[in-house]
Amino acid sequence: MIEQTQWFERKFEFNFPVGLFPVIVERLRGTISCIEKIVDSLSEEVLCKKINDTWSLKEHIGHLYDLEELWYGRIEDFLSGAEVLRAADLSNTKTNQANHNSKSIQELLIEFNNSRTKLINKVEHIDERTAVHSALHPRLQKPMRLVDSLFFVAEHDDHHLAKMRGILSGKI
Repeated sequence: MIEQTQWFERKFEFNFPVGLFPVIVERLRGTISCIEKIVDSLSEEVLCKKINDTWSLKEHIGHLYDLEELWYGRIEDFLSGAEVLRAADLSNTKTNQANHNSKSIQELLIEFNNSRTKLINKVEHIDERTAVHSALHPRLQKPMRLVDSLFFVAEHDDHHLAKMRGILSGKI
């Protein structure tokens, strides 16, 4: 079994062409479908189960929802010409205090879907000049374009989808 690299250990190279923008946006659109497929027909017990003090499936979904505000805010940073993007709460306080396990899976899915739809609506018609605008990512300490920021979000989504599948397969 290959152990999944921890998120904060990931390194990123943002050297792909801006022409991947539509593909990245499509990945972002698809996250909700992937989540729905993972949680379809699962019991409340399975959805809320924590293994080795890690997040449950519901908490992973809630975390993705919790970060939508940050991702949207960073789009606003790019659009306003900010030199440095707003910072994330690296301790995930919002997720750890949200008690996502007390929410229904339908509520979590609706919250995430609504927030993600808002993000997609904000970026889907962005022009190339805007997509290549650059700002400094505060944790990575490297410049990223708006298109890179969206790629970063898609990678973060996939990181948590893989964690969720790992929970279900017993690999976590």
